[in-house]
Amino acid sequence: MGLNIDKNAIEVNTFDYSTNVERIYAIGDINTYPGKLKLILCGYHEAALMVQSAFKYVYPEQKLSFKYTTVNGINAF
Repeated sequence: MGLNIDKNAIEVNTFDYSTNVERIYAIGDINTYPGKLKLILCGYHEAALMVQSAFKYVYPEQKLSFKYTTVNGINAF
């Protein structure tokens, strides 16, 4: 089974930017979805959501723990 392509871009699920092929993700200018804006800002957002899902495949038994500098400052690390 190949990737779903629409107008030279890979269709994704915006929940986690997964494709129709398990464990393959597409972020940035290579993907497409309804309302897609080709802005670098969107790519950062897509990456943040995608890595959470990919983490579950790589470390299925581990809990993902985010640390935000905007909440705790850099000294919290």
